[in-house]
Amino acid sequence: MPTNPFMIDLDDELSSRLKAAARAHSWTPESLIADCVAQHLDVAIRHRALIERFEAVDAHLAALAEFVGEATQDGSNVDLAKICRYHRDERQST
Repeated sequence: MPTNPFMIDLDDELSSRLKAAARAHSWTPESLIADCVAQHLDVAIRHRALIERFEAVDAHLAALAEFVGEATQDGSNVDLAKICRYHRDERQST
């Protein structure tokens, strides 16, 4: 598989741990770094996707709350009976 070189700086403690772990399993430090980056990249992508979804849900909830606030304030000409999916008499019968 073709590779692309990257340069990273690790502090002495992490570098020592990396080299010891690689040596203990007869791996190269570079292959261990590549595996770590690949695994964490998958997690980071999923995490960012979840954060984006949470932000979208938050934005829609805020918009919904603003709409409900406007629709229920005094003097509003919005017929709430036409907005609400459940009518009062239906909720009481369940």
